[in-house]
Amino acid sequence: MHASRSISLSTVAFFCVSTFYAVTASADDPLLPDVKFLLTWGSEGTEPGQFNIPIGIAINADDEIFICDHYNNRVQRFDADGKLLAHFNVMNNPGGCTIDADGLLYITHFPTSKTSKEPTPDRVTIYNQTGEFVREFGSSGSDEGQLNWPGGIIVHPNGKVYVADQTNHRVQVFDKKGNFLSKWGEYGVESGQFGGNTNPKSRVGGPNFIAVDSEGNIYTTEASVGRVQKFDADGKFIAAFGDLEDRPGSFGGYFTAFPAKLTGPIGICVDHQDRLWIACVSGRIQQFTRDGKYLRGFGFEQGTEPGQFYAPHTVAVNSKGELYVVDTYNHRVQKYEVPE
Repeated sequence: MHASRSISLSTVAFFCVSTFYAVTASADDPLLPDVKFLLTWGSEGTEPGQFNIPIGIAINADDEIFICDHYNNRVQRFDADGKLLAHFNVMNNPGGCTIDADGLLYITHFPTSKTSKEPTPDRVTIYNQTGEFVREFGSSGSDEGQLNWPGGIIVHPNGKVYVADQTNHRVQVFDKKGNFLSKWGEYGVESGQFGGNTNPKSRVGGPNFIAVDSEGNIYTTEASVGRVQKFDADGKFIAAFGDLEDRPGSFGGYFTAFPAKLTGPIGICVDHQDRLWIACVSGRIQQFTRDGKYLRGFGFEQGTEPGQFYAPHTVAVNSKGELYVVDTYNHRVQKYEVPE
């Protein structure tokens, strides 16, 4: 059950489109340079280089890209321009992922999916970058150290592991060995609470994904509430921003390619200038200051063209400040230049 294997790339199915395309933001945007589309790769399928609901993204010190390929139960590794380098099997239903200072890959796992309906534990697994299993922690439940549909995950500069424990409506903190350290949050809509405007058993209330800035502050997304909350490293509430209006600077609008009325922010990352990039279910990718001031955005029309998205789930920035968006329901990754 713990085994995983790297797979030879002697034959690789690979799809990549590369152009230079200016993604123009709304007329209401501040006067910042346009984000520029650079390239995209991926298509729906099971072959190497294809995806079936990609979710998590992590970038290593060499600017290589790791993508959690959810329904294919694997991680795929690419260079900065989308060339497939390797792929390896992981435990079922991988979701969020991150890489620590030692280069280890941490992955969260859902208990079931439409392609693996036999329940497996909610957990976090750790692999090295060649796909060798290192360890795991967590189990299904609501007690301390247990998880319920875990989403985003980060390894903080303080060495602690923070997990967005979605359906338990809390953030849990572990050491790198998986020992429980602390937690905060509960079901509700007040400061420091999560997801209180939806069914308490639903994971869409959040916290969904999680990020950390250079000062060690923690940011969480809540899709159903339409907000981002900011905490210190100990879970003390600092601030919140966002709403579900369908306009630039907000997090509303529905995913149009799916029957359920899904809305709100999902993925979040912090760039090298401590600005937040946040992906919405509606397709918007938006940039904010750490205090929640809207700076710019793109992806205002859903679809399959460059600069359009279907429910993008996660975002990440490499050492050059280039932005990657995991375009989940288009089964691809898009890459952008972010002019200053």
